[in-house]
Amino acid sequence: MHANEGHVMKAASSLLLALATLALAGCGTSGSELLSTGSLLGESKPAAPTNDGPARAFQVGTVSARAIKCGFNFDPAKLKTNYLNFERQQPVTQDVAKLEHMYDVSFNAVAKAVAAEGEYCTDAKTRTIKADLGRHLAGDYTPSAPPPQQDDGLFSGWGSSSSTTGYKSKNPMDNSTD
Repeated sequence: MHANEGHVMKAASSLLLALATLALAGCGTSGSELLSTGSLLGESKPAAPTNDGPARAFQVGTVSARAIKCGFNFDPAKLKTNYLNFERQQPVTQDVAKLEHMYDVSFNAVAKAVAAEGEYCTDAKTRTIKADLGRHLAGDYTPSAPPPQQDDGLFSGWGSSSSTTGYKSKNPMDNSTD
């Protein structure tokens, strides 16, 4: 194993750890968050994004990498410095060194992932990146809400008509020879 492969493996494992941390951050439930018929039938409210140090670090790091890929004119080092200064001023003190590591891992992983994509900067993506980057440059590091899911619930496909073309159903009483 080359030295570079060791760094890549370490970065990948750090990214997985960061993603697992973010995924598990919302796993605790109180009585009001238990499973309900509304959630089964697609009547649930959109989830608010987690707004804690790790989520903010991940958000700002990924947005910065995506903005660089799409050619936005900003100073990524200044954004990172301002973000970390923000975290230092929070009433609930976070380990800023760990948050900086999470920022770096998310930034580097996303930068590497989008570097290989040729048609990455679509109109929809650039609108989202521009909105997030603008908020972050203004000092609002709150993670953006996840995009709405297309699934309409347990019974979403029932009763809908098929959009398949070219299908002909034949009734036994039809005398046509189609």
